[in-house]
Amino acid sequence: MRVLVVEDERRLAQLLARLRALHRRSADAAAATLTAGDLTLDPASRRVARGGTEIDVSAREFDILALLMARAGQCVTRYQILDEVWDGETDLRSNVIDVYIATLRGKVDKPFGRHAIETLRGAGYRLRPDGG
Repeated sequence: MRVLVVEDERRLAQLLARLRALHRRSADAAAATLTAGDLTLDPASRRVARGGTEIDVSAREFDILALLMARAGQCVTRYQILDEVWDGETDLRSNVIDVYIATLRGKVDKPFGRHAIETLRGAGYRLRPDGG
């Protein structure tokens, strides 16, 4: 009996995480364009540009960048990224977030000679409000 209760609680937690994600995505669709210096992100069209140059990003990269830009200047923890972008479905010990951050840096920072996405050792990541 106890195993069933634990399983039901896990399923309920997953359902709630998915509902939060759906709500957040619908709110993001109506959100205004986010900017950090010359880096822009338009949630409605799902476009990213730096200095007028459009940047091709995947859906997950877009969601991570949107989260960082919405909280520009603030520390965004790995747990917050997992919760909001992956709906808590990925193991916190995995390096998947590090891989996505590195890929984002390669697309929105390095080609433009910028350093907007900062690693806060032991804490998380931060996007510089000035866009780097």
